[in-house]
Amino acid sequence: MQALTRRLPGTKGFPRTLAGIALTVLVASAAATAVRYGLIERDDLGPVCDALSAPRWCTLRMLVIQGFLNDVYGRASVALAALALWRRSAIGAWLAVAVGTGGMVLYTFTWSGVGVLGGAMMLARLQGQWREDRETKQDAR
Repeated sequence: MQALTRRLPGTKGFPRTLAGIALTVLVASAAATAVRYGLIERDDLGPVCDALSAPRWCTLRMLVIQGFLNDVYGRASVALAALALWRRSAIGAWLAVAVGTGGMVLYTFTWSGVGVLGGAMMLARLQGQWREDRETKQDAR
């Protein structure tokens, strides 16, 4: 990776940004996988939640299910990526990557993928702008 970044101009902070994106994807995937296989796909939870005196956590289970049925995670990741672009917000871009990754694990791949890519591209763009700002400030001194 370092050999590639030495040859390409303007990629000085790229490995750090790529590592951050990979870590965010890994953590969000782990959390969404735990929700998917621990809360949604368990066959024994359906009858428990269909009972008249269902536990309170069944409400959370139904909210998660309604979220992927209505593509909430994909739409949220695209909206966060658009917000990050509009406000030049790294937090919005990181959230777009995290929510989009969770959405891809929770069955809403198409729009969640768009949000992940949008957030990742915004993070790369912001990394380049931060590097240029630092170089400009150093040249002014």
